[in-house]
Amino acid sequence: MQTLKKHWMGIGVLVLLFSLTIVRIWADDIYSEINKTFVILKEVYTEVPTRYVDEINLEEFIKAGVEGMLSTLDPYSNYMEKSGKEQLQILTDGKYEGVGMGLSMRNNLITVIDPPFLGTPAARAGIREGDVIVQVDGQSTKGLDLDEAVSIIRGPAGSSVVLTIQRNGVDQSLDFTLIREKIKIEDVRFAGIIDHDVGYIRLTRFSRNAAQEIREKIRGFQNQDLKGIILDLRSNPGGMLDAAVQVSDVFLPKGAAIVSTRGRTKSSMQDFNSQGDAIYEKGPLLVLVNRGSASASEIVAGAIQDHDRGLVVGDTTFGKGLVQTVIPLTPNSALKLTTAKYYTPSGRCIQRQDYSQWADTSGSAEEVSYFTDNGRPVFGGGGIIPDVIVEPEFVNDLVWDLQRKSYFFNFAVEYTARIKPDSSVQIDDKILREFKNYLKEQGYSYKHPLEKHLNSFKSEVLKKGYDASVLLDVEKLQKSLERTEDEIFQSGITDIKRILRLELASKAYGTQRESQIGLEDDEVVKKAISLIRDQVFYASILEK
Repeated sequence: MQTLKKHWMGIGVLVLLFSLTIVRIWADDIYSEINKTFVILKEVYTEVPTRYVDEINLEEFIKAGVEGMLSTLDPYSNYMEKSGKEQLQILTDGKYEGVGMGLSMRNNLITVIDPPFLGTPAARAGIREGDVIVQVDGQSTKGLDLDEAVSIIRGPAGSSVVLTIQRNGVDQSLDFTLIREKIKIEDVRFAGIIDHDVGYIRLTRFSRNAAQEIREKIRGFQNQDLKGIILDLRSNPGGMLDAAVQVSDVFLPKGAAIVSTRGRTKSSMQDFNSQGDAIYEKGPLLVLVNRGSASASEIVAGAIQDHDRGLVVGDTTFGKGLVQTVIPLTPNSALKLTTAKYYTPSGRCIQRQDYSQWADTSGSAEEVSYFTDNGRPVFGGGGIIPDVIVEPEFVNDLVWDLQRKSYFFNFAVEYTARIKPDSSVQIDDKILREFKNYLKEQGYSYKHPLEKHLNSFKSEVLKKGYDASVLLDVEKLQKSLERTEDEIFQSGITDIKRILRLELASKAYGTQRESQIGLEDDEVVKKAISLIRDQVFYASILEK
């Protein structure tokens, strides 16, 4: 019983967590409900450690209970220990060495809890929010706590790490080979004049510096004969609420509604309006979004759209409209709890309706119309739907496989160490031959994922004696997938050239040149520029 007394403070923590969780119960006397259900919790915590057949690790026991309770809520409410709190500090400081992703414990599993930071090894390889890391360099993560997992994933820049991941909807585990880098999480990744007279700003996150950086860039543009501005929020996972409000201030008149939060407590009901004078209030404005644009990005895009200040272009956003409050529990732990939802000025809820589909970024709009200042209908409940939709490009399976295994990155490092391409970084036949030879030297081979499944299915057909026509259909499909190495390579040649060009530009000339080259073949940016050029069409979309 002495051990039980030592851990009785754990019950105090559990009381707080349980109290916060139980507010979901709609009852006239919430405290009465808490007291009733806490009796059960107290009995379990008392009886199991004293009567269970084996000795119980009380710390792990209570953590499992906390995580179990939180798992019944939304995916963003988390119990954070020391490393989780360090993740928040990294978001503020913006510097560390690693692969560029936030981790947490979900159901005792090491889980990626936010989209990886743009431009980092994790983002380039295609790691997604919701991915579960089951192995690091072949070592199982089972039994590791979050601190231990984070410490072995991070490491000195230039070193490699192999992450084995389980992904919702994918049968087999996926291996990602990442090269660690010095991660500097910038707000404005790139800004400049493109197509002679269009201002372009790529914002990758929302920290306290975001609005000031954007203001400085726009002031630099104003010395030119500017025809319009493109604010690129694609794959921006969000950040601070205050930063989203301040960024909106740059484009909206003083006093304009930006976002409101609504929860169950009085303190969670807040309205946020523009506080300062806009420095770019009148000219054409295009906001670019995609399925990786979340949270603060959706606040800005929603405010611009609802006030008809500019056009939103791209693909439907992620749909993360939840407010998290960080509640300290002990010196080394805290609770990140969802306490409210975000609503745009027209009254739309940004949050997707079905939490169970949180790994699916497709969104789902309500069949209810809201209206912008000009009376244009817009929809809520599934992220921000653009005014002008540009469908995302299909990425070839071979290219995705090469990317997640870091072959483009590794080749670019090796190649630029020997040869520095000219600044235009054109991918010619010589570079393609070198890349193919590099893949061969590395022992890389590729088979379409369907081929593996078909072999298993064929064995099942033969074993169970299906109709011969079924076996014939399987063999026909297998035949159609049979391709030479050259045919496989050529199937993804457009994307291979594009990604090689970006990686070589990055390694030879830095991220600024990489960004400039990336814009040259960017269909969404091209569409935005065409809208700026056609002012009549631009204005007609903003009208009722």
